[in-house]
Amino acid sequence: MLTPFAIATGPDGDVWFSSLRSSEIGRITPSAEISSFDLGKGALADRLTAGPDDAIWFTDPAGNRIGRLGLDGTTAYVPLPTPESGPAGIVNGSDGNLWFTEHAANRVARVTPLGTLTEFILPFGGGPAGIAEGLNGKFYIAENSGNRIDELSRDGRIREFRLAAIGARPDSVVRSGEGDIWFTEFGAEKVGRLSDDGRLREYKLAAQGPPVGITAGRHYVWVTVPAAHAICRFEPDGSQGVYSLKSSIMPAMITTGLDGNLWFTQPNGMLGRFSPSGIVDEFPAVVTVKTGAPAEPEHLLISAP
Repeated sequence: MLTPFAIATGPDGDVWFSSLRSSEIGRITPSAEISSFDLGKGALADRLTAGPDDAIWFTDPAGNRIGRLGLDGTTAYVPLPTPESGPAGIVNGSDGNLWFTEHAANRVARVTPLGTLTEFILPFGGGPAGIAEGLNGKFYIAENSGNRIDELSRDGRIREFRLAAIGARPDSVVRSGEGDIWFTEFGAEKVGRLSDDGRLREYKLAAQGPPVGITAGRHYVWVTVPAAHAICRFEPDGSQGVYSLKSSIMPAMITTGLDGNLWFTQPNGMLGRFSPSGIVDEFPAVVTVKTGAPAEPEHLLISAP
């Protein structure tokens, strides 16, 4: 049985998820068929995203590298030059490259689909975690221990947005359909919102507990609150709705599927599907469809900036 952690919608319409305790990435189809793909010895995927090349890209802090998993199960890796850099959040940029944070090394990096790597050193330590791209082509980084959101241009220029609450611990970041940047504040039990004009707003959660996962749907932003067994829905004006789930359900990371449903992971080894009308289905993360033997991993080319 897999232990789902991060979750993302793939280019194939299926939902993909990392596993906390095994060198695997899982896939669940809209009809709830589950398969897994071996990442090779020593790999441990963390966050993941659909790449520009019909593949799943993921951070691998255990191997200090960025990984690529093809839809056919082939794997390839880009090693990072800074030891124990702590690769964390990752996003597919509109420039056709992958952008990711290095939590321990205080950096944001860009890697091309062919493996060319460029790193940007952040001027102030802050533990970069989640990352999202704005409509302006700039990237927004949650500085987990720096208590701020950083805006990074593609040429490395940085602008800071400091949060009001001390110890807010921003973590997950997403861009809404309207173009605003929304993020979780785990320590402050709030959700933040940064608009194009630089205005920062923070909302106390209607459900009690720290927010964990965040995703943007067509009209709303959705936030999970595992301690409250709830999913919160934010409208563009900041108003909230709360969906209270069964006491056995603790939604963690979440993504919006191409089928219009929300898919989420749980610490008990279950995957959840939540429809916009509030219907919840659960699926144990047990492989139901076998995949072929993985090919030998290949290392992508890497060059300095």
